[in-house]
Amino acid sequence: MKVNRIELNVKITGKGIPFIWGHGLMASMAADDLAGWIAWDHLTDVIRLVRYDARGHGRSEASNDFADYHWSALARDMLALASEVGFERFVAGGQSMGCATSLYAALAQPERIRGLVLMNVPTAWETRGAQTAFYGQMADLIEALGPGALDAMLQQMPAAATTWQYEAHPELMASGAAYFRSLDPQALVRVLRAAQRTDLPPAAELEAIQAPALILAWTDDPGHPVSSAEEVHRRLANSRLLMAHNVGEVSSWTQAIREFVTALPS
Repeated sequence: MKVNRIELNVKITGKGIPFIWGHGLMASMAADDLAGWIAWDHLTDVIRLVRYDARGHGRSEASNDFADYHWSALARDMLALASEVGFERFVAGGQSMGCATSLYAALAQPERIRGLVLMNVPTAWETRGAQTAFYGQMADLIEALGPGALDAMLQQMPAAATTWQYEAHPELMASGAAYFRSLDPQALVRVLRAAQRTDLPPAAELEAIQAPALILAWTDDPGHPVSSAEEVHRRLANSRLLMAHNVGEVSSWTQAIREFVTALPS
C-alpha cells in the first residue's frame, strides 16, 4: 500500500473498532509474530486490526533521508495509513518505536486518536544517551563486518526482550538470530543511524494528550526502562500502567488490550 510515497507492507484483519499497531525498531510484523507477545487472533473479533512494516523495516520500502525515520515522521506514516484504509478515528498502538510513533500521532492529530496502547515505552530523555550510543555501535559493526556480527552481538546483549523471557522461551534466541540474518544491511544501518537522532516528545508536551491510554511495561529491560513508562503514565491524564515481572503476566496483556479497547467511549 502506497503511503507518503513509500510502499508499505500492510496486513488488515478482523472487524470492529479501528486499531493500528506499529512494531519496534529493527523489527517487523513477522518478528512480532515470532515473539508472540500479543495474541492478535484473540482480538480480531472486536477490532479492525491494521498492522504494517514501518518504512525501512520488514518487507516495506526504505527511504534514504534519516529525517524520514524520526518518530514524528513515522507518526505521519501511521496517520496517512489510517486515511488510506478509511479510519477517521482509531486506536493507535505499538511496541517501543511503535509506541513512540503512536504518541507523536496523538500530538499531531489528537482528534483522530480514540485511545492509545503503549507497549514498552523506549528509553527517553535523560536515559536515552546510552541507548543511542548502542545504536551507533551496532551500525558501525554492520558496516564493518555485516549483519552476522550484529547477530553475535545481540546474543550477548538481547535488544528485543528481557532475560527472563529468553530463559522461559530459549527458542526466541534462535528465531531472532535467523531474523537478523535476513535483514538488508544497508537499510538497517540507515534505521540505526536515524534512531540515534530521535527521542520521545518533551515530557511536558505529553500532558496535552487526553485520549485514554493503556501502558504495558516489563522489568529488567534497559532499552525500555520502567522509569520511561512511569513518566509517560504520570504525564498522561487518562492512563493505566500494567507492569509485567514474568512471562505469565506478559501473556495477560492480550486480555488487558481487549478490555481496554471495548471499554473506550465511542
